[in-house]
Amino acid sequence: MTGSIPILEEVNSTLEVNDQMTIDEGTYLVLRSASGAFTCRYPPVPRNWNPLDRPHVALLLPDAKGIFTVFLSKPEEKGIELSQKLETADLNKLPTKSIIEIRHNNAHYAYYRRDNETWTKVAEANDPFVVEVFSHGYAPIIMNMIPTF
Repeated sequence: MTGSIPILEEVNSTLEVNDQMTIDEGTYLVLRSASGAFTCRYPPVPRNWNPLDRPHVALLLPDAKGIFTVFLSKPEEKGIELSQKLETADLNKLPTKSIIEIRHNNAHYAYYRRDNETWTKVAEANDPFVVEVFSHGYAPIIMNMIPTF
């Protein structure tokens, strides 16, 4: 990937990259080209942190080795409390065609694509093994996410 993304420079001091690839290059290309279910001004990011569900917002970055996730959210740093807020970087600073993963828990997450000044929901999952991609509006294509060896 060439060039730089200003939001990554902004969160660079706390940047956490996950080396485990959650999706492959083919799935990433499907997410970039899907027409989507709906468009919104700002995606519904989780606001509160809890250690069981581990909600987060992550940017999917393509690389020569695969697709990597860069976390754009983190629990606020005010000690260990029962109700911590989840701090998220300003997602409107991401470039067009960026794909983000918004995870509320292990079974409920969605993928959004930045389209100019809006966000388009391109996929969602309510099951850790199956992702529904919205290639033709609300009629999803079911993609099995169980790795094959």
